[in-house]
Amino acid sequence: MAKKSTDEESVAKLVLDIEQIDFRTLAEDAPVMLWLTNSTGENIFSNSIYKNFIGRENVEKQGGTAWFNALHPDDQQMCLDIFSDAFQTHKAFDMEYRLKRRDGEYRYILDRGEPYIDRHGKFSGFIGSSTDISDRKTSEDDLIKSHKELMQYNHEMSLINQLNSYLQVCRALPETYPVISHYADQIFPNWSGSLYLFDENKSLVEAMASWGNVSVRSADIIAADDCWALRQGKEHIALDIDNRLSCNHVHDDIGSYTCVPIIAQGEMLGMLHMEYSSDTVTFETTEEKQRYFDSRQRLMKIAADNLALSLVSLNLREALKYQSIRDPLTSLFNRRYMEECLQMEISKSARTGGGLGVIMSDIDHFKKFNDTYGHDAGDLVLVEFAKLLTKSFRDSDIICRFGGEEFIIIMPAASQKLVLERANKMCNKVREFEIFYDNKLLPNVTSSFGVAYLSDDFEHASQIVKYADTALYKAKHAGRDQVMLYEMQENEDDEGLTRR
Repeated sequence: MAKKSTDEESVAKLVLDIEQIDFRTLAEDAPVMLWLTNSTGENIFSNSIYKNFIGRENVEKQGGTAWFNALHPDDQQMCLDIFSDAFQTHKAFDMEYRLKRRDGEYRYILDRGEPYIDRHGKFSGFIGSSTDISDRKTSEDDLIKSHKELMQYNHEMSLINQLNSYLQVCRALPETYPVISHYADQIFPNWSGSLYLFDENKSLVEAMASWGNVSVRSADIIAADDCWALRQGKEHIALDIDNRLSCNHVHDDIGSYTCVPIIAQGEMLGMLHMEYSSDTVTFETTEEKQRYFDSRQRLMKIAADNLALSLVSLNLREALKYQSIRDPLTSLFNRRYMEECLQMEISKSARTGGGLGVIMSDIDHFKKFNDTYGHDAGDLVLVEFAKLLTKSFRDSDIICRFGGEEFIIIMPAASQKLVLERANKMCNKVREFEIFYDNKLLPNVTSSFGVAYLSDDFEHASQIVKYADTALYKAKHAGRDQVMLYEMQENEDDEGLTRR
């Protein structure tokens, strides 16, 4: 029996050898890489195209370990794990890895292994094929990269749209600065920068908003001639530290930076100054780095164009708002704005318990002055009177031209004493004020003032302007050039007037 068993094993081995010889004969000239292992995982055959891929000299020197030695170091453990699992389960497997070609280049390989079972049902190893999928992998990687770039672009455009929506509802330019800083920090996460805007003379730009984790390496106030972007009216890109043309406003140790002018309707409003401030982003190739910076330049241009449109729109809205609430001659607030503010200040005073004073002023004998010296001289008196009012009252006070030569000053959160003091000081200043017209000193003018004050009784608050007007009327009839206070009386005749 023992001899028979030995003979059977010999026959089985012979059959297996014959089968493997047949496989090798067929596989040797196959147009794809083919390989064969025994049951322990040792490579016992690789066809010619496989040997040519790795390098015949490597196969001859290293034998069965040539494949493992050609694996990319980062992929070796993964391949061993898959291989080990396959030999334990005797199941087919697929795996992708990088394999060094004979010229030293790593190529992406797709391995497919099928268990080889002999005619007796015994597992004898794996028969497999290896396919170079580098070109397909490159296409897949390019597709993934393109998709990632598209998602990034959509995210950036969404942020820019959000920025625009906030800028559209800003009521004044200073209100836009924190909004711009907030969104620029998100749109350009690896950059620091500043928004520069021109002054009224168009000779200087000043940094109005900044963002980023690193302090901007540029001056806060820049002469227009110190920036190449402002000179040329187009973006100035300075990436290569050793070989570039730098603007005069940047520090010597600044890294890569870009200046992008903000232009709308042919008018230059300012510029975006952007500095690359990240040391965490790495690039595998020079081409990848160039693509990144090119995409940032395009995004900066889009951001600058959107800012230009938003800022122009805001300037227009501010101009229209200014015209709607300002008197064109004196630049004081007009009657319409005064009425809106008065209602708000009355409500605020009633809510907080703070006092509220209203002063009505009138230039004495103004009609006669106009008839004598002409309307141009009269307009000059109104303008100078308005300037004097602005200098004589608090920043929180609301100074308005009520109409003609009449003016109203609303003084919120003020004591009656303070309101009267300011009115009397103004009355004295007007009396001593000198106005020159056509190089000639005009006669001094005087003014009368009526004061109404509310502290805790707001039952008649809506009549406060009427009370101030009544006090002014009495001041006129009492001889002009004086201040009269309207006081509420606790009798049937609730109107009382006191000269102050």
